[in-house]
Amino acid sequence: MTSTDASAPVVELRAATRTHGSVQVLAPTSLTLHAGGAAAVVGPNGSGKSTLLRLVAGADEPTSGSVRTLGLPAARARLRRREDVTLLLDGLPTYRDLTVAEHLQLVSSAWAGRHDLAGVAETLAAAELDRVRDQFPAELSSGERQLFALATTLYRPARLVLLDEPEQRLDSRWRTVARRLVGRALDAGRTVLVATHDSGLRDDVAARGQVLELAEPGRR
Repeated sequence: MTSTDASAPVVELRAATRTHGSVQVLAPTSLTLHAGGAAAVVGPNGSGKSTLLRLVAGADEPTSGSVRTLGLPAARARLRRREDVTLLLDGLPTYRDLTVAEHLQLVSSAWAGRHDLAGVAETLAAAELDRVRDQFPAELSSGERQLFALATTLYRPARLVLLDEPEQRLDSRWRTVARRLVGRALDAGRTVLVATHDSGLRDDVAARGQVLELAEPGRR
């Protein structure tokens, strides 16, 4: 299988594990996602959800088994195919002196020629953030910052979307907004892998893809 093979899965884990010292933080896990596919990764805290996303992103490497992203070993894809992957794993780095709207404009400019998503105003409206467009990220509430991080992540014109608990710090109304934003990514034919504790988001993704349930710690 080569990186130019159009039939190659976008994400492929084969009995992938991750161990830190003597502690196995991800039990053997297999998953295949093709273009436009979706999977919700669920399980209790400590079951390896974030670890799995880090492996797919190429930010970590499996202790055993294999992880391929976009037809390449994930660590190599991180270097060679970074334009095709957008991820929200450890929060969103921001510039202190750029407003919310200017951050999105920067993304659009950085990917000029590839960026064919909605405009800044429409994107902020969809995330219900239009009223804070001229504020700096540090001035936002925790929920607003989370929606801003999600909206900015999805504004990248990438084929593969990796999201680690995008519902964090969101109340029920804003969780609905987050689910709608993820749904728009799926409508656009993007491949989505999301770790979540939110039952509504899990069910939305399951209706259009699959659910991967990781084992409870100590019961592997």
